[in-house]
Amino acid sequence: MCDDPKHTGRSETRAGAGDGEARSAVERKSPPTERVVQILNLLADTPREQLTLTQVASSLGLNKPTCLGILTALTDAHFVTRDESKSYGLGPALLRLGAAAESGLANLDLVRPVLAELHDRVGVSCVLSTTHQGQIVIVDRLGTVIPGDRQDLIAERYSLTPPLGLVNIAWEHDDVVDAWLNRSPLIPLGAGKDKVRTIIDNGRERGYLIQRLTTTTSSNIVLASLLTSEMPRRVIDEVLRYLPPADWSEFIGDLPDDDGADIPVATISTPIHDRRGAQQYTLTLVPGRPDATVGECKEWAKSAVNAARTATIALGGS
Repeated sequence: MCDDPKHTGRSETRAGAGDGEARSAVERKSPPTERVVQILNLLADTPREQLTLTQVASSLGLNKPTCLGILTALTDAHFVTRDESKSYGLGPALLRLGAAAESGLANLDLVRPVLAELHDRVGVSCVLSTTHQGQIVIVDRLGTVIPGDRQDLIAERYSLTPPLGLVNIAWEHDDVVDAWLNRSPLIPLGAGKDKVRTIIDNGRERGYLIQRLTTTTSSNIVLASLLTSEMPRRVIDEVLRYLPPADWSEFIGDLPDDDGADIPVATISTPIHDRRGAQQYTLTLVPGRPDATVGECKEWAKSAVNAARTATIALGGS
């Protein structure tokens, strides 16, 4: 038998290594791919400089023919640029990849630890949502949002259509707000655009929006629950016909001056921005407390805003 380790792994693994085979497959690396990654990382470390073939090859310990072949392929794909002096730098195709990663959920792992820390510290349920293709998407949840409700909520989708979604667009650019307001509402609206803009202005000034806990059928929470229920669509449409007009009255404006005063609070929402200043996520605390005090609301809001700011910085925002 050959003692060369290159030729012994597969037969020994198949003889009954079991999990070892899986680990071997996962740990197996591709040296050519590693060289591509090394070159891109090297160019990324010096984004304002152009490096010659000699500099790249020398820095990575590669021979020039191998290095030239990789650089040529990357240049053809526009991942790398080559100027008249035959020096190389990062190419425009990387911008497309970066934008795709940022617009997707690749950065969610940067936000989840912040959500977990907030939940552990304040002991209040938390929900993380985003918007995608005209829908509100729940991407994470910690704690029980609605007592007795067995819905996991994660991956639930709601139509980003008035009256739903105000907290998800309140801190967006005005053209995004306008586009949302111009959509045909899910149910009749009992308040005009001026009231909505007043709510948004208050939220932008404070950094958060508070929704009052209510049992009325005009509540956004009730409406969202209805739309994601397992009832047939024809039944949902029939129920929608009998809901009273939505007027966003559950959004609380100025809090009372007395910190000891009771205030029934359902949710407290605040934005998480990306590096371009867009509202990437919405962080929502869900106290669901009919007997909360103004002082408690202020502390919850402060904690939520600070957590959202930490998450924004993690995403490259400010």
